[in-house]
Amino acid sequence: MSPAWKSPALALVLSAALTASPPQAHADDWSDCIGPPSPKVEAACSVIIVEAARPPADRVRALVNRAQVHLRAGKLDLGLADAEAALQLDANAVGAILTRGFVSQRRNNLDAAKADFDRAIQLEPKNGPALQLRAGLFVQQRKWQEAVADFSDAIAARPELAGSYVGRGRAYLEAGQLDNALKDLDQAVAIDANAPTAYFWRGQVWRRKGDLDRALDDLSRAVAQAPKNDISARFARAQLFSARSDYARALADADAVLAVVPDNAQVRQFRESTLAMQSELSKSRDKPGASAPVAAAPAPPVRTPPASPPPGGSVPYTTTTGAPTAAAPPPPATASKPANPLVGRAAILVGEGKAREALPLLEQALAADPRDALALKIRLLAHGRLGQVAESRGDLDKLVELSPNDAQLVAARGLAMVAMKQVDAGLAEIERGLALDPNNAPAHVSRAVARRTLGKYTEAIADLDRAVTLSPKLGNAFTERGATYVVMNLYDKAIPDFDQAIALNRLDDRARAGRGLALIFRGSAAEGTVDINAVLEKDPTNGAALLGRGIAMLTSGQFDRAIVALGQTIGTGVDDTAARLVRARAYLAKGGSTNALSDLNSILTVRPGDVPALTMRGQVFTAQRDYAKALGDLNLAIEKQETIENLAARAAVFEAQNDFDKASADLRRATELRPRNVFEAASQNAAKQKLQQLAKRIPCGSAGSAKNDGTCL
Repeated sequence: MSPAWKSPALALVLSAALTASPPQAHADDWSDCIGPPSPKVEAACSVIIVEAARPPADRVRALVNRAQVHLRAGKLDLGLADAEAALQLDANAVGAILTRGFVSQRRNNLDAAKADFDRAIQLEPKNGPALQLRAGLFVQQRKWQEAVADFSDAIAARPELAGSYVGRGRAYLEAGQLDNALKDLDQAVAIDANAPTAYFWRGQVWRRKGDLDRALDDLSRAVAQAPKNDISARFARAQLFSARSDYARALADADAVLAVVPDNAQVRQFRESTLAMQSELSKSRDKPGASAPVAAAPAPPVRTPPASPPPGGSVPYTTTTGAPTAAAPPPPATASKPANPLVGRAAILVGEGKAREALPLLEQALAADPRDALALKIRLLAHGRLGQVAESRGDLDKLVELSPNDAQLVAARGLAMVAMKQVDAGLAEIERGLALDPNNAPAHVSRAVARRTLGKYTEAIADLDRAVTLSPKLGNAFTERGATYVVMNLYDKAIPDFDQAIALNRLDDRARAGRGLALIFRGSAAEGTVDINAVLEKDPTNGAALLGRGIAMLTSGQFDRAIVALGQTIGTGVDDTAARLVRARAYLAKGGSTNALSDLNSILTVRPGDVPALTMRGQVFTAQRDYAKALGDLNLAIEKQETIENLAARAAVFEAQNDFDKASADLRRATELRPRNVFEAASQNAAKQKLQQLAKRIPCGSAGSAKNDGTCL
């Protein structure tokens, strides 16, 4: 329920645009008409509008000002009529063009809105409010770079408008640039200490940084300053209170929100789940012999019942290569409460990350009723959390037996089959699911994950794009698309997808761990570690989070600790490729080439042409001075895809063989490529240094010295 970027009221924006060169006032009616929005404006402007003797510029101004009053009252048709009338008098009236664009935006006619905003900016390129409005449109379209550019231009034109800093701060936040976001939101507060949206979005930045105390402080300021009918800040604060197990305050905020929007299903479901958590916490505290209160997990996602499996066809995203086991769709949203209390207790345990403890309860429930679909789905989720692939497949078989024409279940079973290395049969089952319902978004997610597992990344992205189009609120589609972008080293695309997944379901630990992993790969270790630690605190076995921690340790030179952390993920899930690859790096860094080779051979047995594994194995063979095998692997890797690392690795082989010309050519090429992750950045820096060293070792003739400043390069 967090708001889109809220620009200042249109009245403020347009009045800022119009006050640059006000016409000469002629009477009291004119003074009232051009004054701040009030009941007097409509009556006064109406008088001005019908006075034929008035200059056209005055009547245009009056029409635009009256349009603002209509828009503030929610009368879009009347506001639009006034804007059109103004444009009949002056086709280039910027205020009227902006008003018409605003109405189009409110009616979700975004192309028409953008055309009007573009026209206004074409007429007045330095019109800050016009730039601000177009930037707000870009925010609505989630075009963060374009929004940042327009907000920046708006700030350059009108640096006194706090709204531009708020908007740019929000765009930076969505793009994962937290420090930039914080600077802008601090500036917005400095300009206007009574701007509730500035405090709201700054609270979101602190939340992302893991500082819940500051987040609560800012959200409380937003609550105090926002109009009573603005529920966004209060509901966000309720969710933070719940995350801290402060259920009494969470319920108080939820009740205050429901007093404004009593029929809001999302808030009602949040309140019910928070009550359930409060009750469960009370029970755990009242247990005999309990030495300390048992910490309860944050409230479940407000859009689904407690601990419901993530919609879309796959379970926890465990590695950068991403071959997760299968998962079922969520329980029906209409079921307010499980019929069997054992199932309800099990759902809460799974939500708290206690999947192993939930299984005995589910076994009891299913012994009493083997056809309890909700119990089967929650047990499926528990098996998925524990990496129990065969058991997950068994649950899916039973669920498909109960609902043979459920496209989502059929596709999920197909994904489980792919995870169990029954690739052809699994893909056929997924296609059967899509044949049952070609527009089933979760089924498209299942096929995407299967394709990603097989290294078909472009096809996977196409499926995920389709899923997002079909179901824009399907959080798992954003999670899996982010995971696929991570595999493709496209971290700037991955992070916004993970952000969106978390916005849709704040308990999506796969998305949170994936975001932390992407940030670490991108080189923002401090930012990424916040997400990684938050996930591991709740679920110490989360594969992606352990992988992220292992990478952070590896890049900081803690090789032994990295090996231990990565070892916890290997052999526990379906696909441990990424963990083995990173562990091989750690082994090689500390001189353990034999152990590194074991991990890499394991990867290449499953994926014979895997470029990163071939590159790393080539480095291992180089360390073992087996240059023939090293060149074999590295040539194959480079033939498939040139990377900074495989070029630098082959240069090391050429250098060892005293072939300095070829070594220099590979190093030079390595310095031309763009680093995609922290490992490639480090490799490129080393390549630049090595290139300089080789320049001193290659004998130069007089011609070489004359043309190349004393070097042969």
